[in-house]
Amino acid sequence: MLAQNRIWIGLAALFAGALVPFSFAPFNLLILSYIGIAVFAWLILLPQNRKSLFINALLFGFGLFAVGVSWVYVSIHDYGEAMPALAVLMTFAFVLFLAAIFATPWLLLSFLPNKPIAQILCFAALWLLGEWLRGWFLTGFPWLYLGQGHLNSTLSGWMPILGSLGIGFVQAAICATLALSIQYRAKPICIRIAAAIALFIFIASPLLNRIDWTAPMQPVEVTLVQPNISLIDKWNAELRDANLQRLLDLSEGHWNTDILVWPEAALPLTHLGNDQLLSEISEYLGPETSLLTGRLVYDSISRRFYNNVIGLGNGSGEYSKRRLVPFGEYVPLENQLRGLINFFDLPMSMISSGDSVQDQLKAGQLSIAIALCYEIAYGHQVAIDSRTANLLTTVSNDTWFGDSIGPHQHFQLAQVRAKETGKPVLRGTNDGISGLIDQRGRVIIQTDQFVATSVTAEVTPYSGKTPFSYWGQTPMTILAMFTLLIFAGLDWQKRRQFSGEV
Repeated sequence: MLAQNRIWIGLAALFAGALVPFSFAPFNLLILSYIGIAVFAWLILLPQNRKSLFINALLFGFGLFAVGVSWVYVSIHDYGEAMPALAVLMTFAFVLFLAAIFATPWLLLSFLPNKPIAQILCFAALWLLGEWLRGWFLTGFPWLYLGQGHLNSTLSGWMPILGSLGIGFVQAAICATLALSIQYRAKPICIRIAAAIALFIFIASPLLNRIDWTAPMQPVEVTLVQPNISLIDKWNAELRDANLQRLLDLSEGHWNTDILVWPEAALPLTHLGNDQLLSEISEYLGPETSLLTGRLVYDSISRRFYNNVIGLGNGSGEYSKRRLVPFGEYVPLENQLRGLINFFDLPMSMISSGDSVQDQLKAGQLSIAIALCYEIAYGHQVAIDSRTANLLTTVSNDTWFGDSIGPHQHFQLAQVRAKETGKPVLRGTNDGISGLIDQRGRVIIQTDQFVATSVTAEVTPYSGKTPFSYWGQTPMTILAMFTLLIFAGLDWQKRRQFSGEV
């Protein structure tokens, strides 16, 4: 009977985890994440040994990532040319690895008190700690943060203060309160107090949404160019001139716009210090036009490749990507893995990271903070970079993920960064979704996927910074750690006293 209960609990945890990704784009069914997290809180807070804690958390995490990052299969199978069975196996291994990272912090529950108020706060703290850990371990995978689904929710007013990581803490606490309220039938006074605090947070959010944390500047006209070049054609040296011509053709009629954006690696390969191609492109630009374009650049001195964005015309400066994607832009255990399958030899898998501190690009008098592709997922990094910026720009090539949920999640992350920082985001991609996002995370204009097009709209730059831009994720992370230490210390002291009495 006990074994049967464990099976049902495990299946419930797996199903609860699978519900959470439906709160993100393109589904945006936020209620499902509340249900999933509340069920998980109910299950994980039941009395159980450490083995059961880890297994149940692992199953929840597996459901979460199996649904939420299913788009990894497209990259491995469609573009890495792995056989379906091998692609499934590699995707399974990746999901299991992420689930193990998610599950590990929950082992700490065995060292924490089982009183309702402690359970609520420690559940929220462990949730935040798990997301934070995933954001930096092995360069980080800050994807599917719970707060990402709250862009338009009743908690969205807190995003410029707490960031998406902090919003996840709040939702986790609310879900734990809900689960324990049902379990204890809301009898303990601490549960009623927690419910009252949650109500206050919900009521305060619309009032916070009225605050203008940053100040508007003179509007500028921005054009995004989406060339929709297939990956096979993009890395074909014989089609280099044709691909460049498509970018030029799509930019026709927009050479006098204030800011023109070409996507990630729009220029497939240029040599550092070789300005001939860049000079030829600059000749098309009007005197007041700034072109921000992605490029793959080779430094012949260091013999390294960089994923880079450069400003041309009235624009200036360049930026090299700092946060690289494991197996996408560099290959761990390179000597052992290269050559096994085509996935480990993808054209973009030999990139070196740029310097940790780099100057921002300029578009006339405007400061531009760059988040190159995957970097837009790093809320803390973008917050720091946004402090002195007037606009955020992210360029990407989501072609790797095909017609999956990946590009929609990626676009939503750009919206979240705009809401957190109070700065508009210019997002240019190869095949969509490209778009212009205002300082509150609202879409000004966006493209359809898989079409070659250009879109133009007016965008208002902003100066100043939100509270989250000022302090980033550090306070919430310290709060979570401090909460766990306090309750662990209290529980240890209580057990010691009890042991002494016995």
